[in-house]
Amino acid sequence: MKKDYKILIKNDFDDELEKEWVKLEVNSNISFFQTFSWQKYWYENCGLNISNIIVLLYKDENLVCILPLNIEKKNIFKVLNWNGFPFSDYNSPIIKKYFHLTKYHFDLIINEIKERYKFDSIYLINLNNISYLGKEIIPITKSFKLIFSEKNEFKNIISKFEKKTLYEKKRLMKLSEVLIDLDPDDKTKDEIINFFIYEKKKQLNRTHAWNYLDNKIYLNYIINLKKLDPINIHFSCLKFKNKIVASHIGYKHNNKFYYIFPVYKLKYKKYSTGNILLYYLIKNCINHNFQSYDYTIGNELYKKRISNTYGIIYNYIDFFNFKGLIFSQFLKFKIRLKNYFLTKK
Repeated sequence: MKKDYKILIKNDFDDELEKEWVKLEVNSNISFFQTFSWQKYWYENCGLNISNIIVLLYKDENLVCILPLNIEKKNIFKVLNWNGFPFSDYNSPIIKKYFHLTKYHFDLIINEIKERYKFDSIYLINLNNISYLGKEIIPITKSFKLIFSEKNEFKNIISKFEKKTLYEKKRLMKLSEVLIDLDPDDKTKDEIINFFIYEKKKQLNRTHAWNYLDNKIYLNYIINLKKLDPINIHFSCLKFKNKIVASHIGYKHNNKFYYIFPVYKLKYKKYSTGNILLYYLIKNCINHNFQSYDYTIGNELYKKRISNTYGIIYNYIDFFNFKGLIFSQFLKFKIRLKNYFLTKK
C-alpha cells in the first residue's frame, strides 16, 4: 500500500465514528441510505446476525471515503455485503467531493479486509455508482426520478397526472369525506405503521412475493420507524370515512424526497387512492422547493409515467475461493432466471 493511504476498520457506530462520518457526509454526494443516522438505525434493528465492518479510507491523514459493509453467513458461505439489506435502495461508498475512488482503492480495501476476516465472496447489491468496480457488474433494474428543474417536461407530466387523479378524488368524495394528511400527529403515525404492516403483508402474500415482514428483525425495522431521524422521515395518509385507505412512509434528505413504503387498501383500488396520495406528496415537494422526487428502485409502470429521468442499478459479484465460486455462480443463475421471467411478463 502506498504510504499516503491508510485504512481503518471499525465495528461499532460509536461517537468517534459519528463525528467523522457526519463531517464527511457534508462534503459528499450521498443518498439518505448512506447517512450515519440511517445506517445506525438499520444496524440497531437488523444487524443482529452480521459482522459489522465499517471501512475508513484516509489519504494524507484526511478521511476521503467510508464503506459500510458486513460479513454475513448464508448457509455454508460467508459473504461480504453492504449494510442495509433489504431496506437500502441505493448502496454506495461515502466519498469526499473531488476525491476519485478507483478500482485501485477498492482493491486495497478488499485486500485489507481479507487480511483480517474470512469470507468467500462479495455480493454488493443496488449499486448506483460503479466507477470503482471491475467487470463483474450486472444491470438489475432502474431507478426513476422526477426532477423539478426540468420545468417544461415536468409540468407536462404533472398536468396529465393531476387531471386523472383529481377526477378519482371527486368520485371518492361523492361517497364520503376525504382527508389528505401530510403532517400527521404521533397517534396517526402509529396508525400508519400498523396499516402498512397489515396491508403490505396481504399484498406480498397476494402477489407471491418474498414477505420480509414475516422476519421479526425486518418487521422491527418498520415498527420502530418513528425512532428514525425525525427531521428526515415523513409520514402521510389518505383517510376515507375517517379511516386510512392509503399511506406512505418516506425519507427526505438534501432537498430530495424518497418514495419508500406506499400501500393502499385493495377495496378502494378502483379509486386510485395510492395515486391520489402520491399526487399530493409531489405537490407538497414542489411547494417546498424540493429538487427531486425519487421513486427509488423498480420498473413499475406508474414510476415511468410520472418521471423524467432514470438511472441503471447494478449488482457486483466476486469470489475468492472454490466455495465463493459456487455461491457466485448460483447468484448469477438466480439473477438470469429472474430476468427471464420478468421479460416474459
